[in-house]
Amino acid sequence: MSIDSRDKTATNEELIELVKTEVNNRENNEDTSSPIVDKSKRRLTRLSGKAFRPIILSFLLTIIVFPGLLRAQLTGSVSVGARYSDNVFALSDYDFERLDQEHPDLDFVETSDDLSMLANVDLGYKINYKWWRFTPSVSATISENLQNKEKYRRDALLRFRVDRYYWNFTALYGYYPHTYVRNYTDSDGTGNSEKFVYAKDLFRGDLNIRPFTNTSIRLNGRYETYRYNEFFTEFDSDATTLGGSLRHNFPYFGVEAGYYYKVLENSNTITDPLDDSSYESNEYEVILLMKKMLLDNNKPRGATWQPSVELSYEERFFQGSDDWYGGRIDKIYGLRGTLSFDLTKAMNLNLDYSHVNRNIESPSATVRRLKEYSENRLSASLSYKF
Repeated sequence: MSIDSRDKTATNEELIELVKTEVNNRENNEDTSSPIVDKSKRRLTRLSGKAFRPIILSFLLTIIVFPGLLRAQLTGSVSVGARYSDNVFALSDYDFERLDQEHPDLDFVETSDDLSMLANVDLGYKINYKWWRFTPSVSATISENLQNKEKYRRDALLRFRVDRYYWNFTALYGYYPHTYVRNYTDSDGTGNSEKFVYAKDLFRGDLNIRPFTNTSIRLNGRYETYRYNEFFTEFDSDATTLGGSLRHNFPYFGVEAGYYYKVLENSNTITDPLDDSSYESNEYEVILLMKKMLLDNNKPRGATWQPSVELSYEERFFQGSDDWYGGRIDKIYGLRGTLSFDLTKAMNLNLDYSHVNRNIESPSATVRRLKEYSENRLSASLSYKF
């Protein structure tokens, strides 16, 4: 029985991707306590993911109009879930003290913890041609928070996967039109507390190779663009990530180890060379995935369950020379545990716990006081594959 986690349904992958994206976005973009912007140099024209809508529509039209050209199979899944966070705004201990004192800088916080409801729909179209399999697919995920309403998400993914016997390749475009981080004071603009919001485009490629029966190699590359709202355009940036992982399946468990190198660059958009939040980072991860096991040994065709544990560590070296970024290193530790239950061939229940902790090395005591934080998350999702 396969213990390769990449055999999971697309729905589970997208809910996992949403969680990882939110954590990465928070780590990438909560690196300032008082962003400053020169309003006279703000751009009026903003890029938009709307340009990619014709591609998605053309894909759907092709499926509808030309279904008989090749042997094909429409597949999909729907999923619903809930996630609880005990620190939805990534507040530091100092922030919690100010929140208890009702400090006006934190008046945007409805509650420091929150529960969000998620839903995902995924549609794919498998096309078999000789020894090839092509699978274009689309996925949409929505998320709503019960208390902090501005934390809503509306995300979409467009993928194209090619499969051969010993390898597969996936090209992916992701559109994330609204990610609200928190409020900051626009000190040289409106002077008011403004929402720190951005849109993101993601271009990603994954190549999986299986040189041996129980060993696989994954190579990954991604390019991201961040476009902030009119109050904080100086943080517009591009990020490039390259890396890979090696996985080996033993009789009762699998182990995967990976390394990723990332460069985030915003020096082309800043108005003051000192206000440079660019950084380089090294990320390491280790995943332990157990073999699928029967819930009831007396039912060999019954439900199964599968636990996994993931450890991650990232170091970010900031390139700026001002008091905020000069000499600053972020050290981010992550722990994640997952229980996946295949209740039937079509129904899956996923339970997840994750913890993230960010420590700061900086000559500035203010940076250390404001930017260190920890967060715990509990989530559950139920998906149905058809």
